[in-house]
Amino acid sequence: MLFSCSPVERGPSYRAAGNATPRDGGTLRFATYGQIVTLDPAREYDEISAYVVHAVHDTLLGYEPNGTRLVPHLAASWQVSPDGLVYTLALRDGIAYSDGAPIAAADFAYAIDRVRRIPDSQLQPFVANIASVAATGRELAFTLREPDASFPYVLAMTFTAPQRANSDASSGPFAVERWDSGVRVVLRKNQHYWDAPHVHLDAIEMRENVPRDVQFLMFERGELDVAERLALPDYLWVTAQPAWQPFVHARATMNAYGSRMNVRHKPFDDRRVRQALNYALDKQHTLKLLGGAAVAAHGILPPGMAGRDDELAPYPHDVARARQLLAAAGYADGFDVEYMIPSDEEAERLAGSLQRDLADVGVRVRITELAFASYAAALASANGPAFAKAGWIADFPDAASFLDPSFGSRAISDDGSTNYAFYANPELDALLDHARREQDEAKRAALYRRAEHILYDDAPWLWDYHQEMVEITQPYVRDYEPHPVWLRDYTYTWLDLDANGERVAP
Repeated sequence: MLFSCSPVERGPSYRAAGNATPRDGGTLRFATYGQIVTLDPAREYDEISAYVVHAVHDTLLGYEPNGTRLVPHLAASWQVSPDGLVYTLALRDGIAYSDGAPIAAADFAYAIDRVRRIPDSQLQPFVANIASVAATGRELAFTLREPDASFPYVLAMTFTAPQRANSDASSGPFAVERWDSGVRVVLRKNQHYWDAPHVHLDAIEMRENVPRDVQFLMFERGELDVAERLALPDYLWVTAQPAWQPFVHARATMNAYGSRMNVRHKPFDDRRVRQALNYALDKQHTLKLLGGAAVAAHGILPPGMAGRDDELAPYPHDVARARQLLAAAGYADGFDVEYMIPSDEEAERLAGSLQRDLADVGVRVRITELAFASYAAALASANGPAFAKAGWIADFPDAASFLDPSFGSRAISDDGSTNYAFYANPELDALLDHARREQDEAKRAALYRRAEHILYDDAPWLWDYHQEMVEITQPYVRDYEPHPVWLRDYTYTWLDLDANGERVAP
């Protein structure tokens, strides 16, 4: 394991220039531990690709800065029919692509149709309920097959962004200038963006495949403007330094992490085995390894999410109960199992802790590391390792965005499944369908609480933790907080540089 060697006490190497109002210009630089899988919004369905795809493609609806409330973006307004089946949106005047061509209502219908026509798109479940899209002049009407209270959030997902055939023009605040796959991507400000006057950065540069500890070293040297999900030694160091405190940003986001158990494969086809592993895991070990920037999970819905049952406690650490369940399932001597993780320092530490916890109940874990792209493909495949680290970052702030794609049977596919456990339960499906149609929020929440109890008992995942997003910025990075949906959204961020556009030393 490689640890960065930070000085005992050291403040920022740069300071803000002291501008009273946002200034235009500059390139914001950051890095990720993985790499971009695709820049096609009809295929993008991973966190790292989303950093770029979201910046490049805008949608009819979006979120307020640093919040989860839906606001108009490319649409000027929207309304819903009394029966909840028709959503009508009027387009904003003057909206255009990065090449200056006007954005037409038909371009949104084309984007939806593209998702339908791409066989391997994991986004097809989001369009399955759309019966038709009517584009008339500057107006769009989406007619649903059945009511869906979460549908407005779908219109904020990037695959719904307008597109034209044979064109890579952008509708978002930035456009791709250059992409060296696996190395870096450079985004340039889109001067034709509808809200361009409030976009201050000239460019964004994202470097790919940079380990977390290396990211922090680059950050300290001034080669990066922001760094997130720091390696534990760096996180503990920086949070203890008074000079850095104003520039550490922690945000609870819509995520859940644990381990998927493919219920189609032995020994995970037995619920007692799945429950046993939940009892064997000591979540306090997890929380310590994450430096306290997480909370223990009892299921997939994070704290604050409507429909979460806050009275449902996480599985306790109970070695005796775990051994009892394994014996009842015919595994009194435990079993050997492969455990797949992405190649990442944090994932390695957590996997090592899990390995030791499960060894206490006789389960012998062999850890396999894969590059992120290979790991993501194997996780979504029925033929991938049956036991693997899993996580879910919601597409939108609604319980449906966690439960339907992760545990609904319609999300199962032998390749490209978002239901990583390949879990199917008719009772759960019925609850999720009812909740999706229900327009009364209190009734919806009650249905989701019932769904949580089913998943808690069936345990298709080893429920582990919900993690905070922790990001550290240079002092000159202004108007930025991690976004609860998009995580790294630098649309309205600006750099407080000097008159020459240079970073200022202390």
